[in-house]
Amino acid sequence: MKFLFLFFLIFCKERSNPNGIPTEAKFDRKKNIYVLRTKEFEQVWYDSGKIYSKAFLNPTTGLFEGEYISYSEKNGNIISKGFYKNCLKDGLWYWYFPNGNIYYKQEFSAANRRQDFIVDTCQIGTEHGKVSRYYPNGKLEEEGNFHTGYKNGEFKKYYQNSKLEYLGSYKKENKIGKWEYYYPNGKLESKEIFDQKSNLIIRETYFSDGKLNCIKTKTEEAKCLN
Repeated sequence: MKFLFLFFLIFCKERSNPNGIPTEAKFDRKKNIYVLRTKEFEQVWYDSGKIYSKAFLNPTTGLFEGEYISYSEKNGNIISKGFYKNCLKDGLWYWYFPNGNIYYKQEFSAANRRQDFIVDTCQIGTEHGKVSRYYPNGKLEEEGNFHTGYKNGEFKKYYQNSKLEYLGSYKKENKIGKWEYYYPNGKLESKEIFDQKSNLIIRETYFSDGKLNCIKTKTEEAKCLN
């Protein structure tokens, strides 16, 4: 009993809040963070005492409502920022590399949420509008569009030399129409054609010198020339 009592005292002492964290903040052992929630905001700290995130809450529902910002423990730079509406991401959100350059930006709409989730979650499903992803040097890596939580419309991806890697279109996450893929030197690597139900009609692949390699159709096995 004496040993358990001493262990309890030591444990409690180790779990005392680091400098800068209010004594009211509670330690979450599963996530290793400190959390302070009021009716109007939530503030979270890393166990090192550095700020993790700040968020506004709806005083009636307790759900995220308004601006949300998360921070890097390493240098305090912003990792992500955006707005919530009734716990759903809404408007333009940004994510950043540690150097401060934009990594990802995505448009959301709480009024245009995807409805076919098996498990209800307020963190995904409101992607609606343009999306862009970048390399650490600031060059564009990928761009496209979402509609009510689905990839919808044309998507393009680029190599770091800014040459096109692929382009094609989606309809509710499914590939439709013509898709083209390119080697880093700009030569066509392959092309595919899908119907409006995302069934493959034909696929052609090419060597890096531009010569045709194989052909695959919906009804036939792949035929390769070499």
